[in-house]
Amino acid sequence: MKFKKLAIYTMAFTLLGAVASCESPLKDFNLQISTEVIKHSAVLQVAGADGSDVGSATIRLIGGDVDDIYNLEGRKTFQLTNGFVEFGVNPNREVMPGAPVTFQVEIAAAGYTTQIVTVAISNVNNGVQAVRLVRPMNLPDGAASNTQTVALGANGATTSAVTVGASDNSSGVEISIAIPAGTQFLDANGNVIQGGTLTVNTLGFDALSEEALALFPGGSLQAEGVIGPDGSTSSGTFNPAAATTIDMNVGGVAVRQFSQPIQITMDVSPDFQLSTGAALSPTTQLVSYSFTPSDPVWTYQQTATVTGSAGSGYNLSFATDHLTTFVGGEFIESCAAVSEITFTGEWIAQGFTYPVTVEALHHGQLISTRTFSVSQGNQTIALQNLPANDVTIVVRNTSGTVVAQGPLAACGTTTQLAIPNPPGTFVTLQLYVRCPTNTTPITLLPTFQMEYRVTGTSRWSYLGEVNNGFLSTTLLKADGTRYDFRATWKNRTKVVGAKTVTESNIATVGIQPGDIIGEKAGATNLAILTEECKGL
Repeated sequence: MKFKKLAIYTMAFTLLGAVASCESPLKDFNLQISTEVIKHSAVLQVAGADGSDVGSATIRLIGGDVDDIYNLEGRKTFQLTNGFVEFGVNPNREVMPGAPVTFQVEIAAAGYTTQIVTVAISNVNNGVQAVRLVRPMNLPDGAASNTQTVALGANGATTSAVTVGASDNSSGVEISIAIPAGTQFLDANGNVIQGGTLTVNTLGFDALSEEALALFPGGSLQAEGVIGPDGSTSSGTFNPAAATTIDMNVGGVAVRQFSQPIQITMDVSPDFQLSTGAALSPTTQLVSYSFTPSDPVWTYQQTATVTGSAGSGYNLSFATDHLTTFVGGEFIESCAAVSEITFTGEWIAQGFTYPVTVEALHHGQLISTRTFSVSQGNQTIALQNLPANDVTIVVRNTSGTVVAQGPLAACGTTTQLAIPNPPGTFVTLQLYVRCPTNTTPITLLPTFQMEYRVTGTSRWSYLGEVNNGFLSTTLLKADGTRYDFRATWKNRTKVVGAKTVTESNIATVGIQPGDIIGEKAGATNLAILTEECKGL
């Protein structure tokens, strides 16, 4: 599928100051004017666990409703640009309220663990979903890892019972794997793997730790299509007491199954709390679920009673005949696929763009976080698969200050949250485009992501979405401070540096008096602009 394009050109993109008195901060961005635009899209922002750039990555659609998913150029290829990757729904498909288009994305970057992420595109503001990749040799806090070897007999079986695992006293993570004598190890096809040595890689992690959550499949406690005890599927949120990923191989051949069950024991996180508010006891029952990358769906494993005590700590033990990622705890079904939150405030009517981080807490435990660029026409946002009860929504500005909070509204209704006007001076950025043969500026410009930083610093911060060439913000100071700006649109990027801003920054790309056409490639820009404007 390829969308009809009426104009694609390289333009001198000025957002700041009068052209004659102030050098433009944003120049030479490739933009598109189109009569057939993607109306509903989602953005992933991929980074290392510490927020660092991961470089390039391979991005594949691997499951779910992928037939109508394209990049913003209408193709099936997806590229990471400045850490961003965007997915759009075919404009011929209508995204119905409360029924998002959902699919799975595999993200693989050299030197990092591969992550499988569920993406949901609703008919309202979907925000920017953060994905964090972990380096296996640089695990986050709240994780324990260990590699061990076990000698096997001539028939590829254990000659005696053996126990392996991983532990970390500082985080309270401990995983124990008991393998009975005579156990043989099978590949994905159920064949016995012949070899003299079994290698076991055990990774245990506390999924209640914000840092270690990056090791959880999808990097989120929300899950789609979870297969329950009766075989039915549902979506919802995990309340994890413990989690582990176990990999085994014999002679380099991956183990997928066992000839007889093995026993896995996981220490329950000291931060774990039952969703009912009840205290853990030796009679508490928790459920376990498994997840395999080759079939990225959580599947019920079994229900087990915890053992231990409040003094010594609790643990959860269960048997399995296959290898994968396991989580033990609770699964809380959501009442709706999408929970909508509408923000109100004077600043919305004034055209202000407010980037905020929206958190969902269940019994005080963070279960969801996402960044949104909120503006007029985009003030209703979507959060996926939240529990029906006892959820608090917390809204933070870019400095982390709480600017609004309140309970999630009843299932099926929209939560209303008022956000007060942000402090500081409003800085307005506005771009127009004028075709050489037309005196009327064009404002139908694509939406793209904008980041900024103070010149001389290294870390980029999110400024917001630029819609139809417009953005108004209080994050920039009109006091002579110089900024670097980075714009990302499709697989294109542009960085401009050391620019100052004024309170009102308006410019028009064109050839009329006062217009701009670019400093680096003005003649080329004009030729392309003239040619493409013929189709308008």
